[in-house]
Amino acid sequence: MKQVLTILSTFLSTLIWGQSTQKIELNKNYPNISIEKTGDLKFILPFVKGGVYKISVMQQGIDVVLQLMDKTNKQLLEKDSPNGPNGLETFDYTANEKEDLYLVIKRLDQGGNPDKGTVSVFVKQYSKAELAEIDQIKKELEPENRKVVQTLDIDHFWEAYDNLKKCKSRDDSINSLQKIYLDRATDGLKDFIQARQFTAEKFVRQIARFPKFYNSIRENTYEARKSVPIIEEVVNKFKEIYPNFKPKKVCFAIGLVNTGGTVSDDFLLIGTEITTCTKDDDLSEFNNSSFSKVLAKDTDIVQNIKNMVSHEYVHTQQSYSTDSTAINCPLLYSALREGICDFIGELISNGQINKVAQEYGDKHEKKLWIEFKNELCNQSIGNWLYNYGSVKDKPADLGYYIGYKIAQEYYKNALDKKQAIIDIIEMKDPIQFLQLSKYDQKIKK
Repeated sequence: MKQVLTILSTFLSTLIWGQSTQKIELNKNYPNISIEKTGDLKFILPFVKGGVYKISVMQQGIDVVLQLMDKTNKQLLEKDSPNGPNGLETFDYTANEKEDLYLVIKRLDQGGNPDKGTVSVFVKQYSKAELAEIDQIKKELEPENRKVVQTLDIDHFWEAYDNLKKCKSRDDSINSLQKIYLDRATDGLKDFIQARQFTAEKFVRQIARFPKFYNSIRENTYEARKSVPIIEEVVNKFKEIYPNFKPKKVCFAIGLVNTGGTVSDDFLLIGTEITTCTKDDDLSEFNNSSFSKVLAKDTDIVQNIKNMVSHEYVHTQQSYSTDSTAINCPLLYSALREGICDFIGELISNGQINKVAQEYGDKHEKKLWIEFKNELCNQSIGNWLYNYGSVKDKPADLGYYIGYKIAQEYYKNALDKKQAIIDIIEMKDPIQFLQLSKYDQKIKK
């Protein structure tokens, strides 16, 4: 009987995770919890009056939205960052009284989002010492956080980088990067940390892996300090061609050599070590990979910044939803989103962040389209996007090129060019957009 009860208890515990409510212990990690389209996750959070908490949910193959609810089912807060199915959703909350609140995790119902995946949940309560330190840093960062273009994180990174020479152990190095760089993050870098899961341990690992590269790129990154007129030029040009333009802030920070840029709700987040890199920097540690060929840009740093900012600015104007009647077509949708940014970004900057893919694509356009069309609505996008680690014998990110060519053809065939730009940026039905572009018909000729 005891064994039966144990099995039953385990079974019921499993049901609780998927269907009912589980009470969260503070400062304890809950890893790899399954979530599906058919069921939300719900957790009880025991809060004390005046307590300050950080709620963190790591998305692992599924895009979710977080909701904080009170016992009457009233929504207190909702959080959904534009970081796709892999990335951290997090927010801080101050409890006004002692109470149990509910954290609800829902699968985001949109085209391209997998039906199931896993999440990890962690809820931290800040200590008084931590809160005092956070408050002091916040006051020091107020002038920078008021700026439209933030670059102070670059200085903080190199300060932490120089301090590594004094560190006597790996733990010392990790603490140095954490305290000097990440803990002093501007509002923009905070979003970057969340979007790309920056950790001090990852920075220590990457600096050890690419010491020549980091040493060679330093002076280039300081050029971002002069980027205000570059950003103004991009914004003014964008406003000219797109009447629905919405301004955002821009943050230049140093990343993990794995992203040139991304966006959050409020910011363009620019990986300055990649954006300012040119063929004159030391790329020997990349072993002539497809990634190094993209880094080895033959344009100057000002144009590189303009190209990247223009591309990422288009992302900030795009909708992350599809029409309810649209056919679910994840690969085409993702390729169009990126290719549209390349196309509109080129109109704004007269430059291109994916020059290597563009040159290769122009030589193999028909063959690439036939291959892409065979996978058109695949759930997996790895053969065409974000595939620097797996691609061989050709450039990575050729999906950008496909999306670019479809957008270009749509624009070319449009009688009203101003309306075409609106249609392109606000695309919500990938199949319909492809049909209206007549790109497939062009290739068949």
